[in-house]
Amino acid sequence: MSVAVTRVASASASASPSPAKVPRERIVTLHAETDHCPHVLLRILGLVAQHGTVPLSIAAERNDEGQRLAVEIDTLPDHTMSVLLGKVETIVTVRRAEIAPPPRRAIP
Repeated sequence: MSVAVTRVASASASASPSPAKVPRERIVTLHAETDHCPHVLLRILGLVAQHGTVPLSIAAERNDEGQRLAVEIDTLPDHTMSVLLGKVETIVTVRRAEIAPPPRRAIP
């Protein structure tokens, strides 16, 4: 058991991932309003992954009416963004979807 702990500790000590720095003008947010469905977030993230991009942030909120999802990603070419949005809109439980620039955050 101590061998496994040592390996994990040494692996994490040697790996030093640098934070992803992406200019704000290159970030867009995929917003979706959906019915209650435990799989819809995974389906949307799968579609994002098919386009070779890793989300910068993921937010999900459930309320009485349904779910609201927001996935921030790097900007893709216009055609690719249209294809991604079209595929998200074809998910049966998605009521509405759009891609927009993220809201500006206030500096504290």
